[in-house]
Amino acid sequence: MTTTDTMPPPARGAGHPPRSGGARGGGGGGGGGGPPPPPPTRGVPGGRPPGPTQLAPIHSPRHTRPVTSPVISATPRPRSPRAPFILLLIGLLGGALVSLLVISTTLAQGAFQITSLQQQNANLTRQEQTLNNAVAQAANPAVIAQEAQQFGMRQDPNLSFIDLKTGKIVSGKVSKSDAEINVPGYTP
Repeated sequence: MTTTDTMPPPARGAGHPPRSGGARGGGGGGGGGGPPPPPPTRGVPGGRPPGPTQLAPIHSPRHTRPVTSPVISATPRPRSPRAPFILLLIGLLGGALVSLLVISTTLAQGAFQITSLQQQNANLTRQEQTLNNAVAQAANPAVIAQEAQQFGMRQDPNLSFIDLKTGKIVSGKVSKSDAEINVPGYTP
């Protein structure tokens, strides 16, 4: 294989034989050296630029040199398949969507359980308050005295007290100092 160098086109009329017979290409029906060259064009806006339209390479024995590049085979290189890469991307996107769906479902289920437990907690708090109120009412001394009367218990008109200094039981009226003592459920 040889490579050729292209040279600039020769000056007008340098490589062509002289024209004979005027501008029409000679008389005698056909000219002698091939087709006549195209008429010159002027540099008109929108027209072709002046000069030859096609450059032909000039082959010269002094411009040839041997090719030392490696030999390239004529078989085309196989294209790398894109299908596995596209399938990998689709798989990754699908996995991300599935995991997002699972996470969303799990969070929604957790939120539902939290709401349910909060409602149960509110109900149990109300029950606890109701029971505390019932216990406070049942611990009232007037209620205890009324229930004692329903069971047949009566208040003793003769009160007896223990004198802690002497250890004797004293009956009768309550002393002034003892009356000042506020005992729940006791009315002198």
